[in-house]
Amino acid sequence: MIKKSISLITAMSFLLFSFYPVRAAESEKETQYERGIYQLGHDGWEIVDVRQVSGTRIVLSSRVGPQIDLEESNRYALFQGATIYSQKIDLPILHLGVAGFQFAEFMKQDNGKLAIKIQYRSGPRIETQLMNVQSENDLRRLREYIEHFDEIVKGEYTIADSSKIDETYPQYTEDTISFEERKTRFRVQTRFPGMITLKDGKKIKGEFLPAYEDNNILIETDLRVQKVATDKIHKVQFFGERGSVAMERAILQGIGGAVTGALTGALAAWQTNADVKETTIWAAAIFGIFGFVSGLVIGAKATQSGKTFTLGPVEGDKRK
Repeated sequence: MIKKSISLITAMSFLLFSFYPVRAAESEKETQYERGIYQLGHDGWEIVDVRQVSGTRIVLSSRVGPQIDLEESNRYALFQGATIYSQKIDLPILHLGVAGFQFAEFMKQDNGKLAIKIQYRSGPRIETQLMNVQSENDLRRLREYIEHFDEIVKGEYTIADSSKIDETYPQYTEDTISFEERKTRFRVQTRFPGMITLKDGKKIKGEFLPAYEDNNILIETDLRVQKVATDKIHKVQFFGERGSVAMERAILQGIGGAVTGALTGALAAWQTNADVKETTIWAAAIFGIFGFVSGLVIGAKATQSGKTFTLGPVEGDKRK
């Protein structure tokens, strides 16, 4: 009984930690963006926050030169999320994972803040993201990590809170870096219920269509399909997903929870020398029920709630 209890507690611990992933560092909260509607290839349209970024290049280390490319990213385990080499180092840059990573450049922005320009592939598109760096000490510690990577892997070198490396690098140059940063807020790739508020106060309620024609989006009302010019739109509101989403999401999360529970329960039982079959069944049931209930709650919220986007100037994390 004690072994079964311990194994179940172990399994539940795995479950709780799986619902609280570590978040990557966010960019500057008070940055000014311009929000607009843009065509999404042939698949519909999207609401995007756009801003122009400019500054001068910083060469981090002679080991990597002006930029860190994909090969160097793999060599030094950078931009791949926390690894066994970096997880114990308190440096947000080393815990950042970027899917589709291509290269990264370091820069001093015109406002004096340090940052990393990261280019990555998102499906068929090339995107650029900016990540702020807290201090020059963080850059020097990152350089230290790269130049002593082999020793870190062997466990022969540790990185302190304050960098111990010389000040030869990072090198601040006069080379200009300028690019457009785009943050996608919402994509319309299927029919979606919602409402448009025009700049003159008129409201059009209906169902958005995944079509973009000559700077117009399409919305189907009870009477007809209307074309609405994007430059006349003040606000776009999405009413949320359809009601069937709640049950669909609950079933999928219930099945996923049961599978996760079975695997985690078996692992927990093996670690505590408990009965594997019995623990697996219990864990699968508990995880399955939890997954079903959480899926039902999330699905219901998605059905009841929606998102509203006001076009024009917006600031950092105040974007809504």
